[in-house]
Amino acid sequence: MKFHLEALKPFSSAVPREQGNKIVEATLAGLMNGEGSGFFNTPVDNHLSHLEETRDVASKFNGKISTVVFIGIGGSSLGPIALLSALAHLTPKNAPKFEFFENPDPTEWAYRSAQVDWTNALVVVVTKSGTTFETLGLFALALQELKKARGDTAKDFVVAITDPAKGELRTWAESEGITTLPIAPAVGGRFSVFTPVGTLALELAGLSAQKFLQGAARNRSSWANDPLFRESCAEVSAFFASHQSKYPIHVLMPYTSGLKVFAAWWVQLWAESLGKNRKGYTPIAALGAVDQHSILQLLRDGPSDKVITWINVKDHDKDFTIPETPGAGGTFKLLTEKTLGQLLRVEFEAVQRVMTNQNAPHFCIEITHLSESTLGELMFFYCTLTAVQGRFLDVDPFDQPGVEEGKIYIRDALK
Repeated sequence: MKFHLEALKPFSSAVPREQGNKIVEATLAGLMNGEGSGFFNTPVDNHLSHLEETRDVASKFNGKISTVVFIGIGGSSLGPIALLSALAHLTPKNAPKFEFFENPDPTEWAYRSAQVDWTNALVVVVTKSGTTFETLGLFALALQELKKARGDTAKDFVVAITDPAKGELRTWAESEGITTLPIAPAVGGRFSVFTPVGTLALELAGLSAQKFLQGAARNRSSWANDPLFRESCAEVSAFFASHQSKYPIHVLMPYTSGLKVFAAWWVQLWAESLGKNRKGYTPIAALGAVDQHSILQLLRDGPSDKVITWINVKDHDKDFTIPETPGAGGTFKLLTEKTLGQLLRVEFEAVQRVMTNQNAPHFCIEITHLSESTLGELMFFYCTLTAVQGRFLDVDPFDQPGVEEGKIYIRDALK
């Protein structure tokens, strides 16, 4: 992972470099001691990741299922969806198909559940609290379909991922003899991709959870042991904090389709973690080069209230040369013998130039390629950056009082 921060240099920061570095170091010291959230130690502690237990559970279903019905919402679903979307090019052809159900929309349930082959399905239900309304409602319907198709063996094809000791899902699963996997109490939901929430999906899809956690551990080491890496991160966070009022809108724009859902995962992480005490940022997910034809005009000539983070993937798994189109000239001729990867790179560099000409703040994160390891590195980086940004803003990035208030009103209404 590399940072390209040149376009941020013209913008002054109200946080001196030395102070920014101290904030980062204080955040890391707290994370290493398990303060606030245990996610930081998950890649290096099997008692938090439960990797071996997760791999054992996944192995039970090898060759026995064709579909995984994965039910969760927010942090219980965005992580695994982002992983499988980014790694689709590496997923074995014989891997089971994943159907993610998040929203209790009856129209969606009607047409999508009808397409599931329940006779060959595994149902995975994820809720850390064990009481998430949307998830349990959809799970009850999925379990009903599974029982119709599998009869008395249905419970053998359910996995519940939840708190290890408490919650309604945990109580029910244990009473029914359902296979369970734990989410360590110290790890918050939107940081739970390094637990069975993310790693079971990888293993069931024929991908490597171990490589994913190794990538996360590599980034953890960068935070802990690389002063230059920490200084770059401090520079970014100090800029964000210093310009919270002037640039309150943050755009994340990866230049690869594989990271489209990753950007949605980041939106929840950034918004739910930092939007407190009338502080925070409005996150927007975009996709290059597609959104050059939608949001770019606004970024260039709209209100000057946005900072853009680009994510560039240096090497693609495959590339394709654009052939000559007989009888065609102009743009056709310009494209002939160029590769799709070259075209995407040229478009990325052109848009960066557009924003530089507008004196708009932006910077780039570059990764070498898309793999389990690089996804682990990238996701761990953003989880840790979120914790750092919370300290810069003096907010708790690990609670969610607004979400909890909404749950109270939902429960009252259902009663």
